[in-house]
Amino acid sequence: MEQVIARIKNILMTPEAAIEELKSETMNVTDVMKEYVVIAAAVPGAAMFFGLIGPQLPLLRSLLYGVFIYAICVAGVLGFGKIIDALAPHFNSTKNDTNAFKVSLAAFTPSFVSGIFNLNPNLTFLWVLGSLYGTYILYLTLPKLMETPEDKRIAYAAIGSVVIYVVMFVLWRIARGIALGDISHSFR
Repeated sequence: MEQVIARIKNILMTPEAAIEELKSETMNVTDVMKEYVVIAAAVPGAAMFFGLIGPQLPLLRSLLYGVFIYAICVAGVLGFGKIIDALAPHFNSTKNDTNAFKVSLAAFTPSFVSGIFNLNPNLTFLWVLGSLYGTYILYLTLPKLMETPEDKRIAYAAIGSVVIYVVMFVLWRIARGIALGDISHSFR
């Protein structure tokens, strides 16, 4: 747990140093998923569960919603890594699946931490605002890990961010609809 907290702190407080550390780190994606992502991604899901239980939603619906949010966060890291890797050639960047995963890992960290705001459903918008810091982290990581030229960095970060935000928003709305018991309610 200390390693998870140290990595989170490093990414949030000293992103340039964290990026250099990620760049030099030999990373096994499976191990990092088990030792970091599945732990850090629990924050938004658990906070959502505890924030909605009781007057907001019954226990089982709150639990279902929290589990969906957790699963979306974990899958989001892997999926975003694939998106970053797939977009690389379009921005004169180097395709590298492992480095794209590192980019995704760093970019998702602010979202994991700001997910604590889900404890109060009225503050969930702060989760979204906190996630925007991940776009800045993405912007910082692209030249170091994906070897993105300076003139392509803003476009790569912007397009990558828009794609993942749209995908995550749709998945979140679907999870919300399922948890509320009315999928059509999610897209009104």
